[in-house]
Amino acid sequence: MKKMTAAVFKGNGILEIETVDIPDVKEPTEVLVKVKSASICGSDIHGLHVPPGQYIKPGVVMGHEFYGYIEAVGEKAGSFKVGDCVVVNPCVPCGECWECRHDMKNLCMNPYHYGQTGDGGFAEYVVAEAGQLYKLPTDISPDIAPQTEPLACVLSGILMVKPTPVDSVLLYGAGPIGLTFIRVLKMYGIRRLAVCAKGEKRISQAKECGVDIVINSEKESPACVLEREWGGGADVVVDAVGTGRIMEEAIRILNSHGRLLLFGLNFNESAEVPPAVFTRKELKVCGALGKAFTDSITLLQDERLGIDKIVSHRFALKDIKTALELLRNKEACRVIIYPDEADIPSA
Repeated sequence: MKKMTAAVFKGNGILEIETVDIPDVKEPTEVLVKVKSASICGSDIHGLHVPPGQYIKPGVVMGHEFYGYIEAVGEKAGSFKVGDCVVVNPCVPCGECWECRHDMKNLCMNPYHYGQTGDGGFAEYVVAEAGQLYKLPTDISPDIAPQTEPLACVLSGILMVKPTPVDSVLLYGAGPIGLTFIRVLKMYGIRRLAVCAKGEKRISQAKECGVDIVINSEKESPACVLEREWGGGADVVVDAVGTGRIMEEAIRILNSHGRLLLFGLNFNESAEVPPAVFTRKELKVCGALGKAFTDSITLLQDERLGIDKIVSHRFALKDIKTALELLRNKEACRVIIYPDEADIPSA
């Protein structure tokens, strides 16, 4: 059996680089993808916390933001063929739960998830269902392509709250997801965009993305800053972090008829909010877990998006632990992992 290198989750916050068997295509609807590059997600960091903020099954290869080229196909893989450049939707719906039976497969209660409950893309090869694939241009940048999945999530959330150019928008978080939100919101024509960030690097990166107001949340009150700068609160608040404190603060900052988008996901967090505020101000709250893949692939090809600019580091797969430590310490932004060190673009 041929071997490959993979980053395997061992449980209790431990990730190890191991030599494992290259997986085989066993089902007619499966394909074998040679991974070109992968991106580290905030949920990977949450999953490696002790206790974990998100579930990862011990023994699986981590990584759910990845793309590559097809090397083998099952006989029922549809139009996909060897050599195709593809990105993978990592969340495979069960098809049987209430959500799946009511056309809400993105909210499936029992999904098989590459990189969390099944083997993912922090490896040289991965087997995936053909139904989870989307074709990409063969000449796409390996820095941009693995960001398709997080961009698809961001777009899905933005479509739920429908910001307009006349809205005042407050975003919490200037990490990789937060910076992606900034890039997309600016393309939506948002003229008044404020971002809460922590740390000089995060603040600097937010400014570089064209934010109108950057609030150092360790030193300033977002409500006070917005009152001073805008004369009021925000029409839309996006929580790209996922802490309970943010929700408690956001409902006070929102203008009447405001929309709150809860995007960050961390099951260790909770919030205490007075229900009367929602009634009094007629607020709308949306949780976002969908993925707008088709739209994100179209948007990726627009040079104005510029998500290549948020890539701060590139590492070989064997050095993924170093990459994770930089992210934990907020010394890195978007980190791209390359299974083959020779594929890392020169600076």
